[in-house]
Order: sequence, then structure tokens, then C-alpha cells
Amino acid sequence: MRIEASELFWLNKTVYSNAERLYYEERCIQMIEQVPAVRSRKNKKKIKAMAARQNPQNLPYLNPLTLEANFFLETLEEVSHNNNDVELDQHLASLLERIMLGIEKYLDRKPTCIVPGEGVVFVPPQELQKIKRTFNCIACANQMVGTHISKVVTHLSEKHQSPDNGVRAAQQWKQNRIPTKGAPRGRLIDVLPKKAKALVMSDPTTIFKERYGVADKLKVIPEYDLIEEDLIKVLTPVFPNSAMRIYKFGSRITGIGTRCSDLDIFVDIGNTFDTFEHRASKDTLGKLRAMRPVFCSSNKWRIINVIEQARVPIIKLSHLLTGIECDICLNSLGFCNTNLLKYIFETQPLAQYMCIYAKNWLERCKLTDISTYSIVLMVIYFMQLHGLLPSVFSLQHEQPLNQFVGPWIVNFGQKTLQDLRLPEADTDVQTVRNLLRAFFTFYSTFDYERFLVCPFFGSRDVQIQHVEKLMPNRFTQYIRDNPECTLQLRKPMVVQDPIQLNHNVTKAVTRYALQSFIDYCQQTASLMGEPSTNWRQRT
Repeated sequence: MRIEASELFWLNKTVYSNAERLYYEERCIQMIEQVPAVRSRKNKKKIKAMAARQNPQNLPYLNPLTLEANFFLETLEEVSHNNNDVELDQHLASLLERIMLGIEKYLDRKPTCIVPGEGVVFVPPQELQKIKRTFNCIACANQMVGTHISKVVTHLSEKHQSPDNGVRAAQQWKQNRIPTKGAPRGRLIDVLPKKAKALVMSDPTTIFKERYGVADKLKVIPEYDLIEEDLIKVLTPVFPNSAMRIYKFGSRITGIGTRCSDLDIFVDIGNTFDTFEHRASKDTLGKLRAMRPVFCSSNKWRIINVIEQARVPIIKLSHLLTGIECDICLNSLGFCNTNLLKYIFETQPLAQYMCIYAKNWLERCKLTDISTYSIVLMVIYFMQLHGLLPSVFSLQHEQPLNQFVGPWIVNFGQKTLQDLRLPEADTDVQTVRNLLRAFFTFYSTFDYERFLVCPFFGSRDVQIQHVEKLMPNRFTQYIRDNPECTLQLRKPMVVQDPIQLNHNVTKAVTRYALQSFIDYCQQTASLMGEPSTNWRQRT
């Protein structure tokens, strides 16, 4: 947050901030009136212009969000007080959810707190009661409608009533939807996209031949050594007194990547591997910003984007000699998660086949809210419930020596399936197809409101309301010391990271994205249950 220059203070404000501007102009007029009377009208205009161009630190400060929040709270109190039966429609539910997500994203950016003093004068809260909101109709040349919602409804019904209002939009919306069988009246589901449907109806053998061979080769290729060398060369002059080491991780390294996948890289500067930060510190951001100029001036790298507001800030680069895009970060947990996935895929190859298929299916469904890592954890949890994989808790529990990154254990016992007394699943086409169908059926009927996907315990029906009590002592102690870093359980979908136990990897998934995911899973399971494997014959 910043205090803008006076000449720009209002130009970029939205229409609903008009009340704030009126307050500002009123204060300027009061200041002008305090100046001794001047006979000349020209001089009076000069004084008014000078007052408008004052140093912004001497102006009263009012954040637009403060004014909007005040209006919202007043309306909320009025509705709650006047109506005994509180009502909710679908549009309001969507808006309230967007408001909550917007507040979380705003707070996640760690806005700067402006403190009174240093010339900053805050508008007193009681002064906000003097401001009243008015509604204008832009279709009627900004005609003032009134100050209450009832006036707005009356105006729209009298002046803008149309028998086909919204029909075109509704028709366009219904083109991509179909009615649900046996569902309540009006219930609609999202139709599985054509590309995803083609994937489901095709022979999995072709997909595995194309994807598995490429993904397996991409785990180790000579280009990675070249990228590592160029990265150390360009960064060593920036941090000459710090030890530096490069760790590669992500879908390319685990064995489920494609040629278009990014290469994730953790740069350990000054032996910070064991350091954990729930949100990036100023020191971490400082290192990231120090890297940017050298990448800009280098002839071997091209900066695509710098994302500082993310939970794990990254620099997105393109290595010009190899053409591979890289995500540079300063957090070691991604590398630790990759080690766990590599062990699982090597121990139970069927898991790698299923994750390759699920990742391809997710891309074709265009469910961007659900990440590749999230769908991989869902596959692992499903296989744990079927007795094909061990829980992460059991792998870490029998460790003689634990390695920690902050409060989280990042190493585990790399036992064979024979030691774990688990069967090695077949990887023939029919077995994979049957298990994939069971996977999509499972998540189409999963109770997301009561239970979470928990690969750490790997057991069925882990309840959301009790999961924190089941966590180990290191989790409880960390949350007690850092209450703002608790596991985000009040989300439509909860998939817990098996290493960083306070991280819900699907916290950004909205209720409507989850519903689309459930609909797609249901249709995919249904299509996989059909006898024919030729999708052209089916259609």
C-alpha cells in the first residue's frame, strides 16, 4: 500500500470511490476558507490549485477498501436486523465466496501497515457516517436512482424490463451443460471436454507409449548439467561469499513431465536447505531481487516473469541455449517432495503410470485450479487405501535419524515392497484401466465437506474436524507458536501435503471448480465402464 501523488490520487479510482473524493474536496475547501480573503478571483483560483497540489503526506488518508468495508458492514447489519429469515441466492453465494478469497489473497500479499505520524492524517471512523452512497444508472446517462436497494429494483423493473433479458447469455451457458439424471430440478453438470473424452475413450497403451518413454528420459538429460553450470556462473558474482548449490526438482525429475514442462530449481545460497519459511522473508526476497539484474544482462537467460507475491516466490526464466523454461526458487521443500515421489514411482511403477494419465486428463479438462502436484497426491492416497502404497507416516516413523526442514521431517525409510509386505501391482493395460476407473469413481463420490485427502496417514475417512488432533507434536507446537500458519481446513477441498503438514495444496480451488472436477470424474468413470475401447464407435 502507498500514498499516491496528489495529481494521481483520484485518476485511477473507481466510480464507487466518489464519496471519498467528495470528502477530500470538502477538506480542501475548508482549508481555503481559512486563508485571508482575497479580492481577485484569479488569485483565489491559484490558492485553490495550490491546496490541491499539496504534499500528499499532509492530506487526510482514507483507503478505498475502508470506505467500502464500512458500507458493506452497514448493509450486513441492516439486513440481519430487519430480516428474521436470512436468505441466500446463488449469485450472492458466489459473490461472498469471491469476497473471502479476495480478502485472503490481499492479506497473503502482506500489505504494508501505515502508522499514524510522519505527516499522515487518517480520516476518523466517525466521519464515515457523514458519507452516504448513491446509486446511478449508467444506461440512463448516470441518472441518480436513489440511496437504497429498493429504489434500484424499482428503477430496473420500470425502465429496463425486457422479456428476453439474459436469454442469449443463458442459451450460451446451457450449450456447455447437460441435465443430471435423477438430480433435483434445475441441477446441471459440466460436460466433459472433447479432448478429455477422446483420451478416456482411446486405448491407454498408446498414451503410455507416447508419454511414459518421454517422461522417463526427461528425468536425466545432458541439458540439465548445462543449465546448472550457466546458473552457477551467472549467480556466483552476485553472492561471492556464500556457498551455492543447485537442486533440481518437479515433474521432469519425478518422471511424469513432458517436453513442455518447466524445470524447477532450488538455489541454496549460504546453506539454507534446513531453513523453513511459511512466507518468504525480506532476506529471501532480497536475494531474489538481487538475481534479477544479472539475468537481465546475461545473454544466456531471458526473464519471463518474477512472482514475489506467491507463497514460494519464483523467477521464471528461459535458458536460451536449451530452450527449457526454469522456475528458480529459494525453498527446499519442493526438492524434498520430489524425492518422496521418485521413491514411490520406483517402488510401485503402477503409481507412475496412473499419475501420467491423471496429469494428461487434468490438462485436457483445463482444471487450472487443481495443480499437477495435487492430482499426484490424490493418486497416491487412492493407492494407499487399496493397499498398494505405504503411508508417509509409516515411512518416517521407523527412521533412526530424522532430517528436518524447520519443523517438518523430510527424509524417510526407502524400503522395498517386500519389506513393507505390500504386493507389486501389474502394469498391464486392463489392470491400469480398472484402477483408473476406480480412481475416478472414488473421487466422484468423495465427501469433501467431511474428509480430507491425507497421504501422510494414508487411511480412509480422515475427518477434517479431528485431523489436527491426530497430527504429531511437532505440528501442534509449530501451530501453537505460529497460529497464522495453521492448515487451511475451511476450504471446499483439502489435500494435505505429506511433508509440509500445514499446507493444503488445493486451498485455491473454489466450490465451483470442485463441482466441475466431480462432474468430470463421474463422466470419466462412466465412460471407462463401457465395454468398447474405440471412442469413435461409442460416439
